[in-house]
Amino acid sequence: RLPPATSNLAKQRNFKLAPNHSSPRIALLLYRKHVITNQRYIQDLITYFESEGLLPIPVFINGVEAHTIVRDWLTSQHEIEGVSHGTIVRDSTYKPNEAT
Repeated sequence: RLPPATSNLAKQRNFKLAPNHSSPRIALLLYRKHVITNQRYIQDLITYFESEGLLPIPVFINGVEAHTIVRDWLTSQHEIEGVSHGTIVRDSTYKPNEAT
């Protein structure tokens, strides 16, 4: 559950909250090297997103697989339906059975 102040801020800024009144979630792709070297921008991003009423979900990457994470994990329902109906064409590199 959200703290009352965060819930109120979300309402003031017209954020749509999930049915269970949780914060809207956003993926935050984090390079492993930046995390282990404690890069300041990471905390700044998290603080900013939280101040905007968002809940950043960390996704740790090594770099080269970032595009597969976005493609395979962060695809919206709109995109899925568009592909299903043929109104959106997937890139030829899309291979969900090969994702690790």
